[in-house]
Amino acid sequence: MEKTLHKRIKQVSFLAMILFSLGTITGIIILRSGIFEFDYGIEDFLITWVVLMIFPLMSISTSYAIFYSEKTKIRKALKIIFYLYPLIMILSVSGLVSLSNTILIVALTIPLILFSIAALIHLFVYSEAGALTSTIVFTILIIIGIILKRFHFIASGLIISMILFAFIMGSFMFGIRCLYIGERNKYFKNVTFWGSFIITMVFMGMLFKLQHWPGGGLLMNTTNILIPLATIIFLLTLPSSGFTEWKTLYKKIIMRLLIPWTLTFLLFIFYFLLPEVHNIIWSRDAPPAATYGFDMPDYEMQLTDSPGE
Repeated sequence: MEKTLHKRIKQVSFLAMILFSLGTITGIIILRSGIFEFDYGIEDFLITWVVLMIFPLMSISTSYAIFYSEKTKIRKALKIIFYLYPLIMILSVSGLVSLSNTILIVALTIPLILFSIAALIHLFVYSEAGALTSTIVFTILIIIGIILKRFHFIASGLIISMILFAFIMGSFMFGIRCLYIGERNKYFKNVTFWGSFIITMVFMGMLFKLQHWPGGGLLMNTTNILIPLATIIFLLTLPSSGFTEWKTLYKKIIMRLLIPWTLTFLLFIFYFLLPEVHNIIWSRDAPPAATYGFDMPDYEMQLTDSPGE
């Protein structure tokens, strides 16, 4: 069963690589032809392509890591990379900030992504599946990043982007891992994988909007539909899934996914039902003064001295 799943993941991943590459090439060709006017440049399309290519790379890497999880050398190597990752991150980010050439930025970004995948595999794939620590820490860091961005602290955009980037990859990896953990429980595998995928899309849309990359608005609009729809489906189908008879590990994993899901659902509620709160979170400007009278102009009385009027 693991071999079949491993093979399918590789096939889907390579297909995704081809589609992402073709989409990027098509966008650049259209941009150069001048047929349509875009607010983005070639650099934006290249950066978007690099970010999207992370997902097939993550799925293949995660699948291989799980498939060869008994290899102690792989575990030790990933553990070393994990502990060295803060230093790698600082050096890489310092280099990216000082560079202005797009090709050099992409060349430095690719090894950073590979090191990030290796470190996050250790954290999200080789750690205890039911542990809540990493998810709680990342959720708190995202909230802190939003607060820093809200008050425009120095380098707040870079900080929240790095946090979102790491959690996006980790959440997607964990979804792939749940496909292996679920064994014959198809409901558990569907809920955990697609739940992790939607969480990934929500924070990726947030990252794209913060960085003004192509597709940010589309991602946000898509997730605004998926979040309430998936929540309703989960609540309606959970009672008939035999949840009470599941393994303890499965229940812990569901609780682990509910932490970031709750954050995304609250952001969704703020955006549609409590726009005042949404503006307070994301905008530093004071909310406009309240207006009354249905925005109708005030009635004015004019007095004239003309005897005939």
